Parts: sequence; C-alpha cells; structure tokens
Amino acid sequence: MAVPNAVAGAYTCTYNGLACGQTEQGFRLSHSFFKRIITGDAMAQTPQDAVYQGAEMNLAMNLIEFKAAAAYTIMWPYGAYLQTGVVGRLDGVSGLTKQIVLTAVAGTPASAAPASMTFPETILSEGFPVELLLAPDLRIVPLRMRIYPYSATNQYDGSAIFGIKT
Repeated sequence: MAVPNAVAGAYTCTYNGLACGQTEQGFRLSHSFFKRIITGDAMAQTPQDAVYQGAEMNLAMNLIEFKAAAAYTIMWPYGAYLQTGVVGRLDGVSGLTKQIVLTAVAGTPASAAPASMTFPETILSEGFPVELLLAPDLRIVPLRMRIYPYSATNQYDGSAIFGIKT
C-alpha cells in the first residue's frame, strides 16, 4: 500500500556561501521548548501549568564529502584551524555565526515541502565532539549546529525567527 503524502528528496547545503557536499542521510532539524513548570502545595509535584520560556533549534548532519573550505569553517569557528581563537567572544555579536541554506534538489517530492530553508545565525553546537577520521576509509564528519534566533528589529517583541522557509 502506498503511503499518502510521503515526502522524500535530497537537499543541498551551503554554510556562509560554501558548498558542504553530500551527507550520509541528509539533515536533521530539531527543536525543543523551554517551560517553567508551575507546581504548588495543593498538588505537590504535579504540574499545574507552565510558563513558556523560549525554544532552541539545532541542525545535525554527517558530511561524507570533505569539502575542506566549508568543513574547516564549520568545525573550527573561533579562529584558524587548530588555534584556540580569542576566548570570551560572543557568537553572534562577534560575527562568528554564519548562514546555512538548505535547498531541495529540483524534481524531487521535497522540492516544494519546503523548497528551501535559510538559517541566518548558526554555529557549531557547544560541547559537540567533532570527530575527524584520519584513515583509509570514508571520512564522515558528524556536525551539530546551534541555530540562534535572529531579529532585525527587537529580540524582545516576539518577532525573532530561527529561519525562513520557502
């Protein structure tokens, strides 16, 4: 039996305008919401309500083409490769975040759902262990990107966006 409304299709990726190459399985976009759970003595630890306190988004990928310009820029955002960079810099204010654009390959069912996604403020996720295989085997580079919200006007008015889909 056919699966109605199934969508499949490859996407290409650029990071700061640099082609990232093929991935092992595509891109995994994830998000989580933060809430302050409200409990009280009438119901002990039973959640009674919650205060929404924001969200976070991440994009995971396993590169299988080692396009050095993009890979090194993504893997080492704080300075030249293998240099510590300036400690104490802020990701966004210091201009370290870069844009990721995912574009569906034309002619695939994915080409309209969505055709493209642009994330203006991304950087390698904190604490993510980047592993670079140096061996006579396929060099798979696992990456996880933090996507910061972006606002051209005021980050406090609810207009900040993580990305744009078309």
